[in-house]
Amino acid sequence: MGHDPSDTSVTGATWAAVEATGGLLKSAGLFSFAMSLLAARQVTGLFYGPAARASDAFDDVTRAMQDHLSGPVRTAFAVGTNLQTGVVDAAFNLAGMGPRGKGPSGPTSGLTIPLAAGATRRMSGVKMVASGALDRPVPQAELVQRLTEYRDQAAAAGADRERTVTSLWKSEGLSTSIGKHLGADNTLNDPRLPRAALPIAHVGFGSGSTEALVFDVAGLDARFSERCAPEFRGFSYEGIGAILRMYERGFFKVMSGTLGLIRLDAPDGPDPGGFFAAYLERFGSDIRRLITHGYGRIVAFSSLSIYDAVREATTFPPERIEPAVHGAGFAFAFMNSGDMPRILQNSAIPFEPDVRAAFQNGLIYGLTFFEQYAPGLLAGWKPTGDLEAELIEHARAEAALNVLRGYPLPFRLQNPRG
Repeated sequence: MGHDPSDTSVTGATWAAVEATGGLLKSAGLFSFAMSLLAARQVTGLFYGPAARASDAFDDVTRAMQDHLSGPVRTAFAVGTNLQTGVVDAAFNLAGMGPRGKGPSGPTSGLTIPLAAGATRRMSGVKMVASGALDRPVPQAELVQRLTEYRDQAAAAGADRERTVTSLWKSEGLSTSIGKHLGADNTLNDPRLPRAALPIAHVGFGSGSTEALVFDVAGLDARFSERCAPEFRGFSYEGIGAILRMYERGFFKVMSGTLGLIRLDAPDGPDPGGFFAAYLERFGSDIRRLITHGYGRIVAFSSLSIYDAVREATTFPPERIEPAVHGAGFAFAFMNSGDMPRILQNSAIPFEPDVRAAFQNGLIYGLTFFEQYAPGLLAGWKPTGDLEAELIEHARAEAALNVLRGYPLPFRLQNPRG
């Protein structure tokens, strides 16, 4: 997009700022400098607490961002932190991303979520997980009590997908606390824990453990063998992939730290060369798929649109594409649970058939995940579109298989779409 000299709606300085940011919108994703300084100060309040001075907290976040950014994104952030709010608004209006949000366009227009709504949902998801976390050891009795309460709240809500997601996210956050502050009595192989909560609890436990052990493979293997329920252990390995993505330098890492989801001063993760080839080769193929799924899940959270997330996943090594896209579809179902009828009906995304199938399988798996946690959601679903009906029937069949088996398979369907 070039500057039209006849356009007098913005000053030359404003346009220069827009041009200087270049590809910021896509490079920085959700946490681009669209977040105003005021909003950033509000976020820092969640991390630092009311006793800290907002200006000091914001300065700390600014320094952390500058430390973790490089190249054009760092330049753009430097520009953004020095722009007046009106200039930032003008820049986004020029990009067609004003208060009304980004209009539907492009090859996945049927899945378009307005920019403001999408940003809010991503932020809410991160905040919800962080809200369930406790920055301290959690006695086993308290873990049982809290996970039971979250699950009961979802069950009481019936077929309310959004309330179910809220409980799932809080459970994930709580379980990260166990991984980060493991106590001698902490275990997920405890018959007192609600069985419905074990998949999400293992995901959170895997993420928290990955942070605490700083990606140590032998330590993670030993911990998961000792503290996980055997049939749910695979879910913990998926959490490793989530932290791999979160620890990559960029806005999402800093803002995840600001919200308390990860450490604000978190170190760099393993060498990302060849899609973490040196790190992943230390795991078996099934575990590598689960780790990639977790990575793809956070790709969806840190991308501006689901199209961007899927397109990024298609640049991964061939064997990583399916699990990454599946993870992105799964996360998209979580973030936009209230819009699932429309999403299912428009899920035939314009990618290669195997990529499209992976995305739809991720959506289906998300529905079975909700159903396993709070049964009844699928029974009362009344589809209005042909593709929606087809995918709902697939989800019902998979949910029935989960009941017969006694547990869900870790992030894969028994009979995936081909």
